[in-house]
Amino acid sequence: MAGAATRKPTALLLVAAWHEGAPPRLAARITYTVDASRPGRVTVTVAGADEITSAVSEWLTQLEAMARRRDAAVTDE
Repeated sequence: MAGAATRKPTALLLVAAWHEGAPPRLAARITYTVDASRPGRVTVTVAGADEITSAVSEWLTQLEAMARRRDAAVTDE
């Protein structure tokens, strides 16, 4: 990860997880942004490991798409 220490964060993901209900089920509140320099955050509450994984995966997909758009803009100049 050369140069990673000098880069500013561009995206944030915060996961708060707990067990609820009977029988206990994993739940999480996930707050994220793909551009930390702009206002606006997405917050979702999900239950179950599959839904939590899906929400995190969606964030990563959005982050990759944003990186591709930035690369295209630089390449086109």
